[in-house]
Amino acid sequence: MRYIAMSVLVCLTRLSTVTAMAQPSVTRFGNNYHLGFERPESWGLKYFASTTLLSGLQPPEPIELERRVGSVTVGLEAGWLPALNPERARVGFSGRKQEDVNKAPVVIRPSVRVGLPWRFSAVVAGPPPIRAFGVTPRLFAFGLERPILERRRWSLGWRGYGQVGSVKGAITCPQQALAFPGGSPGNPSRCIGESADVASLRYAGTEVQFSYRISQIPRLTPHVAAGVNLIDGKFQVNAPLETRYDRTRLWTRGKTFAGTAGVSYLLTERVALTVDTFYTPLWVRRTSGGPRTNDGLFNVRALLSYRFR
Repeated sequence: MRYIAMSVLVCLTRLSTVTAMAQPSVTRFGNNYHLGFERPESWGLKYFASTTLLSGLQPPEPIELERRVGSVTVGLEAGWLPALNPERARVGFSGRKQEDVNKAPVVIRPSVRVGLPWRFSAVVAGPPPIRAFGVTPRLFAFGLERPILERRRWSLGWRGYGQVGSVKGAITCPQQALAFPGGSPGNPSRCIGESADVASLRYAGTEVQFSYRISQIPRLTPHVAAGVNLIDGKFQVNAPLETRYDRTRLWTRGKTFAGTAGVSYLLTERVALTVDTFYTPLWVRRTSGGPRTNDGLFNVRALLSYRFR
């Protein structure tokens, strides 16, 4: 099993490295723009994709209970989505335009884990496709995990995961911009109507997980995880402007690393609460020719889970 995890990690690393070396900052194909992974627009896509990574948040195994085929654990996950200040929200026009990206303050999604043969478990998660905070998510995350080494008090595990789907909202032409004249600081894009932009937040990743059960507090399980991700982000503008209907399409692809650390606590033999801190370094050049800086994402996530069997 460790060879599977290492193989996935090496493939992701090589693929993203080759891609980054081969691509210039911007390549135009008609109305499509392929962006370098460190441009402000790309930073915005990888920032919000990272908020939905299916990493960490391992619910603990019930005390003295073996993992069984067909076991089902349902959960409700909530992740804090930090608001971006005006400088960090400048992810349009090569970092010159502030976009309306501070929509939802939290990401909430249900999840389901199912025990499979050979000690594997399948994981699926996704927010309901309901409009809230001005956005409509249509995201589906999935994963496969398995312990690599297990001892009485600790275990080392592996997870591979991915996500498909998008989020729709008025990012480039929000409602508040329509109150200002076209070309003014409040409406630099000259919007004449609310946009219906679509951000695709696709990724594939793998991580290793380590957990340790404290003998004096057997219901408490600290854990850490570290992984690598290949993020494939796209942004489709759908904005009515004074002179045209903007259908610009931006896309980028690259590698990120992420880590989590937290604790799980068995409230009962079936109910558990897991709280994790999450961090991923995200590199960006805010201006053309400017310095390369790390503007990473730090947030806190929680999972309340119930094991049926």
